[in-house]
Amino acid sequence: MASSPLFQSPDTATPPAPTRAQVGGDATHADLIQVDTALESMRDSGYDLTAAVGEPVDNSLEANARIIRVEPTYGANNQSVDAIAVADDGAGIDPDNMAHVLSMGYSTRYGQRSGLGRFGVGMKLAGLSLGRRIDVYSTRRIDDRIWHAYIDLDEIKNGTQKHIIAESVEDWPSTYARLMADAQGNPFSSGTLVIYGNIDRLTSGGHYATALDEKISELRTFIARTYRYYLDKGRTIELAGTPVTLLDPLFLLDNPRIIKQYKPLDVRGTIIEQADIEIRPGQRIHVTVSLAPEEFRPKSGSGGTHDYKGRPIRDYHIAESAGKISMVRNGREINYDIVAKLLPAGVDKIDRYIGIEVQFPAELDEFFQVRNVKRGAVPVMKLREELRKWLDRPVRHARSQIRRHWSDVETRERAEAQAHESVTAAVARVEQTSPPGQAGKDVSPEQEQQYIRDVLDDLQLDSGGDDVDTAARVQQEIEEKPITMVDAAWSGSELFEIVHLNGKAIVKINHRHPFWKKVYGPIKAAASGTTNSTDEELLGLLRNAEAGIDALILAYAKAENLHTDAAQFDDLRTYWGTFARSYINEVIKED
Repeated sequence: MASSPLFQSPDTATPPAPTRAQVGGDATHADLIQVDTALESMRDSGYDLTAAVGEPVDNSLEANARIIRVEPTYGANNQSVDAIAVADDGAGIDPDNMAHVLSMGYSTRYGQRSGLGRFGVGMKLAGLSLGRRIDVYSTRRIDDRIWHAYIDLDEIKNGTQKHIIAESVEDWPSTYARLMADAQGNPFSSGTLVIYGNIDRLTSGGHYATALDEKISELRTFIARTYRYYLDKGRTIELAGTPVTLLDPLFLLDNPRIIKQYKPLDVRGTIIEQADIEIRPGQRIHVTVSLAPEEFRPKSGSGGTHDYKGRPIRDYHIAESAGKISMVRNGREINYDIVAKLLPAGVDKIDRYIGIEVQFPAELDEFFQVRNVKRGAVPVMKLREELRKWLDRPVRHARSQIRRHWSDVETRERAEAQAHESVTAAVARVEQTSPPGQAGKDVSPEQEQQYIRDVLDDLQLDSGGDDVDTAARVQQEIEEKPITMVDAAWSGSELFEIVHLNGKAIVKINHRHPFWKKVYGPIKAAASGTTNSTDEELLGLLRNAEAGIDALILAYAKAENLHTDAAQFDDLRTYWGTFARSYINEVIKED
C-alpha cells in the first residue's frame, strides 16, 4: 500500500462575516430566528418515516440501550398514525441537559465523529417532520425521578410556549408505561421515552399515497437492514411489539429467520472479494462484494422472489436490490441505493444477487457527502472513480459465477425433462433400416461404462444421490438407442461433442455456445408455451432463427475452407444431407 493517501480533504474555507446593516445611521437588530415560522419551514427538511424514526433509535444506541421499542399509535379505523413512541433502557439523559435536548442545534456530541450523530438537529427535525409535538421523558440509575421536556408547534405559534422547560413527573405516560419495563414487567432502572405526537403526515388514502401498512412494512425493513450489525451483536429492536430480525444485503450475517427456515442448510452468502482502501493516512474504507446463496438464485428467471423450492422470499428484498450499494458509517447503514456509474457496464438485473458494501468511519464524512439526515451518502468524484476501478473485477466475477450456476442447473433440468426424447425416438425408427454405425468398434465394455459415467458428470447428475433415477434413465437410453442427444455446458467454442461407442453415438450439446443460447434456446422456450410472446416478438425470433441457421451453414463452409484438401469432406456432406433428410421427414410429418 502506498504511504501517501489517495485523496485530500476538500477545502473548508470559512466565508467572510457579513457586514452589519445600517439604517438612518443607527444599528438595527432583529431576532436571529423567527421561531414559529422557522420551525414550520423546517418540517420539510427531508425526513421520511424511516429517517425520522432512525434518529431516536440512534440516540438509544448511543446510550447503550439493550432494548429499543418503536410503537406507533393508530387513529380511527387504522387510517392514520397519531403518535410514534421510541422507548429504551439506555443510560438516560442527565437532568442538567434535559431542557436542551429539544433545542435546535444542541447536542452533547456536537461535531464528534465517534458515534452515530454529530449535527445536533436530528431528532428535533425528524420529529417535527412528522408531527407538531415532541415529548421526551427520561430517568437515570442515580436519580429515581423521571424528567420531562417538550416542544409544541401550536403552543409556540400562539405564544404559550416560549422556552423549553425540564420538570420532574410522577410516572411515565400511562399509554406507554409498559414500554419502559422488561418482559417480566419490571421497570427499567434507566431509560428514555421519546414521543412524536400530533402527527399529521402519516395517513392512508389518496390516489398517489403509499398505504399506511406499506409504510410500516418499509420501516421494519429499514430497521432490519440499517441496524443489522447491532442486531447481530445482541441488541433488540421491536416494532409494534414484534422483534425485528436483521436483514443483511450481503447475506453474511446469521438471520435467525433464515436459519430456522432452512436448517440444516447453511444458507449464507459467499465473499467474492474484500479489501481496505486508504483514503488518507491511518483512515481507510472497507469494501466487500458478496454473492447471495445458491438457494436464493436457483435458476434464470426466478427473479429473486422464490427460492430453490419455489417458496416466496420477497421479504428478503432481493428483487429490488440490483445495483444497490450499502454505505455503512460507524456500523450504521446510512444509504442503500444505486450509485451512478459505479458498476462495470452499468447495472445488470443479475446484480440483484450481488451484495456490495462500503464501510467508512465518520471522520471520512466529507468524502461521502454525508448530510444531517444520514441519507444519500455518495462518494466524491475521485473516490467514486477509485471504487469503480476496484469493483470491476469482483462484480464481473460474481456475474460469471451466477450465469455458470444457472447453466449447470439448466443442463440438469434438460436431462430430467427428456428434452430430446421425441427426436431421438424418431431417429431410432429410421436407424432400423439404415446402415449401422462403424465408429468406436474398438471400445471395450469397461471403457464404454467410463464414457457413460463421464457423460453423467457433464450433465451434473449424481448417480448415487438424489439424481439416481434420472441417471439410470439416461444410461439406459444411451445403451439402447443408436444415437442419443444430451444437454451439457462447458467453456469452449464447440457446438457439440460426439462420443462413439461400438457403433452408437452420444451427442453432447454445449449450451454455452451462442447458437444454443441465442437461437435454439429461445425457439425451444417459445415452442414449449412457457413464454407469453407477442406476434412481434415471435417474428423477431423467427428472423433470428433464419440468421442463425444461415450463420451455422456459413461457419461450416469456413471450417472446410481452412483445409487445403476440401474434397475429403465430400462424403461427409453427402451422408449428413442424406440422414438429415431421413430424420427430418420422420420427425416433422406433413399433414
